[in-house]
Amino acid sequence: MTERRVALLQRAGSFANPCLARRLARAGHDLVLHAPREGMVEELLDLGAGVEVVGEDAVPLDGPESDTTPEGARALVERALARFGRLDAAALLPPRGKESEVGSIRGRLLDAPVEHINAMGNYLEVTCHILRAVIPAMQERGGQILVFTSDSGARPEAGWSLYGAARAGQNFLIRAVALEHAADGICINAMGSKNAISAGFPYCPPGHATDEAVILGEWSKPLVAETPLGRLGTMEELAAFACVLLDGSNRFQTAQYFSFSGGWSEL
Repeated sequence: MTERRVALLQRAGSFANPCLARRLARAGHDLVLHAPREGMVEELLDLGAGVEVVGEDAVPLDGPESDTTPEGARALVERALARFGRLDAAALLPPRGKESEVGSIRGRLLDAPVEHINAMGNYLEVTCHILRAVIPAMQERGGQILVFTSDSGARPEAGWSLYGAARAGQNFLIRAVALEHAADGICINAMGSKNAISAGFPYCPPGHATDEAVILGEWSKPLVAETPLGRLGTMEELAAFACVLLDGSNRFQTAQYFSFSGGWSEL
């Protein structure tokens, strides 16, 4: 068993996880990377981290063996334990599952097809699977889990009734599970973002978002206008916030939902 802390990053090449992986590597963690992006592994090795890669060939991003299933979720944890013998932290990015099959579930309730209503529960299902895989690996030593969700679950908004309710349920689930395992020394929190832009954000033109910066334009004006800080957030900023909930420096914060939205959630 390694003496260094070990962190698992689900869908490591997506969202803020590349930035978070760099921060955890600099903080002395070895890393288990599920589906890292190109160049990520080499960068982390250069920072001194031990790295175990769980590629999409082993745990796909979609399908019957993906991380949306109990088997796929367990495979991520098994790889961590087989390589390092321990798991101290997990940054989880539960996928949207059935939403990829039926299309976006954003919209008004009375306009929604039954398929969209049926897809709401999948947010809870995939979150349950990954938590049920990760938590047992931490029950002996304790640990920290951060689940990335969405700030759409923090505030009711017309036109987002289905999606907002699904995300609110996800946030509630995470907080309740955290209380169930607080006595095990496991800190579990949720973090949702709004108008923090990553590459591939639906409204963002290609090349307009990097880890550290966002190039503004006509596409961003409505988003900036609804954000009290008057700008958009970056993945590097989100990772800076998230890291303190995973790096072992703060073990007294649990069962919380954190908004990363530039004040949007308080309007």
